[in-house]
Amino acid sequence: MKILSTAKTLFLLIILTLAMPAQSLDESFVFAVIADPHASQAAKYEVEKYGSHVDRFLHCVKKMEMLDQQDRPDFILICGDIHLWELEKHLDQVSFPLHVIAGNNESGKRRKEMREKFPQDFQVDGQPSDYYSFLHKGVLFIAMCDASMKDHVGHLASEDIIPSGQCEWLERELSRPEKEKILFAHIPPHPNGLDSTMFLSRNDSRFFNDLIFKTQPMAMFFGHQHLPTRECMFGVTRSFIVRSCAWNFESAPIGFLLVRVHEKGMDVREIILGE
Repeated sequence: MKILSTAKTLFLLIILTLAMPAQSLDESFVFAVIADPHASQAAKYEVEKYGSHVDRFLHCVKKMEMLDQQDRPDFILICGDIHLWELEKHLDQVSFPLHVIAGNNESGKRRKEMREKFPQDFQVDGQPSDYYSFLHKGVLFIAMCDASMKDHVGHLASEDIIPSGQCEWLERELSRPEKEKILFAHIPPHPNGLDSTMFLSRNDSRFFNDLIFKTQPMAMFFGHQHLPTRECMFGVTRSFIVRSCAWNFESAPIGFLLVRVHEKGMDVREIILGE
């Protein structure tokens, strides 16, 4: 059997990808994005108003349930630092499907717990995996694992992330024929690929940013920083660092995002608790 060179293999992959017709959005839909529930951590501010961190997460869910039917999300993405070992005690109160990804608070056995709780998501090629993708109404959602070993700097490869080969997997997923793709993870890339804490590491950011500029997914959602939600652009790709639903620096209020995907693009609405 002949083994193709890396350059030749990549060339053939690009040709095959270009030859495949892009699969279009099936219909418009809404999903929600929640970041950093920190469910097991004791609440330190406005406890009388919002209760525990679990209460705050469930308050977000109740807000979603109170929306008009056309605005209610099909599912919720949770961008890491979930503390699932505590939150799962209360999931019977959550009426929406969840798709989750690990944060830097979820390492080792906590990753295993997440894979066991959501086995339909956490697999690649039928094998357990800390990263995964799923299709919803023609849109490919890519859940990237970039947090490990309680390090506040993000990494795409680590002995704490299984299986190895996430970078190659990302290249494959972003080359798939679906026209619209949305990524979510815990730690954001630095927009300029700089060496900075609370972002992906310098080289990971530069690899990732280059891949995003080449493949142009619709949007990306991250958490981790516990600051007011910010948006920036990676070429045509909208990228959001989402405020925590548990606590934020700068006395910023807590909340979540509501996202509508439609044939003309994407509308994003932020819902602040207490308003």
